[in-house]
Amino acid sequence: MTTIFPAIDIYNGKAVRLRGGSYKDITVYGDPVDMAKRFIDIGAEWIHVVDLNGAESSGDNFGIIERIASTSLKVQSGGGLRSSDRVRSLINAGASRAILGTICATDPVLTGDILSEFGEKIVCGLDVKDGKVAIRGWKDTAAQTPEELGRSLYEKGARYFLYTDVSRDGMLTGVNVQATAALQKALNANVIASGGVASIDDIYAIIEAGIYGAIVGKAYYENKIDLKEAFNYVRS
Repeated sequence: MTTIFPAIDIYNGKAVRLRGGSYKDITVYGDPVDMAKRFIDIGAEWIHVVDLNGAESSGDNFGIIERIASTSLKVQSGGGLRSSDRVRSLINAGASRAILGTICATDPVLTGDILSEFGEKIVCGLDVKDGKVAIRGWKDTAAQTPEELGRSLYEKGARYFLYTDVSRDGMLTGVNVQATAALQKALNANVIASGGVASIDDIYAIIEAGIYGAIVGKAYYENKIDLKEAFNYVRS
């Protein structure tokens, strides 16, 4: 069954959305714990949390993540997880899964150590730009394709992957279902589609393709998708 992950970005203790990834252009939605509880009310079992303070190395929001994890929601979270200690702190705060980003491509030894310690609690991010893995906030690209890096990570123990088509993230242009499904088949692992979900039709397409999961962010906040309908469809 496909898992839908509603997304909450947290910055300085508030649920926010960044326009164009800029910390200077922020829309504040309020208390992230209250928002998480609203997701529970419409049927969510998992939530995807991005710790924007962690991402910019200006602290963390582990206390809020701990409060969200104390609800019935299972938390999948990332943002600035560049050491085993940070991952351990996040898991200790109650997160069920921790998402690794750039280090998956730039530090295979550290990534392998984290996978050895935490196993299936780790999600490896594969952000893709022009067919290559995008790193360092999508400013650079690695030499590897997502399939090449994914296979290497799978050999180290990775079983969950987050696939983001950078060209579609936040654009409401639809998910790259074909590429996501192809990656999941190539890796024989659980791949979560991130970036581009624009309507309920994208959820239908993701489910039909047998993709493990989908993150829904901007489409929800801009009232482009009825998440309750999406959860009901998944369970029907």
